[in-house]
Amino acid sequence: MGAADDDRTPENERFVTAKNMVGEGASQGFDFFSSILAGLLLGLGIDWVFGTAPIMVIIGVIAGFVSGFAKLWAASKAIEDEARRRGRL
Repeated sequence: MGAADDDRTPENERFVTAKNMVGEGASQGFDFFSSILAGLLLGLGIDWVFGTAPIMVIIGVIAGFVSGFAKLWAASKAIEDEARRRGRL
């Protein structure tokens, strides 16, 4: 057992939980942003290859938003289900 195991107080556990929640939220924000960016870049590439500017950029950005919101919705549902399972909701 290390020194970290000796520091298992309720205050420290709440801090670790809050720290994990912040990290998870940042990760999901990055997922949302990267979905939009991927749609934008794919749209730009397709428009460049086929000369259809700006149609595919618009479709790509919209698809990125939809994909990003779907990921956030699924993550929110998972958090809500976990809270219900623990009896906190």
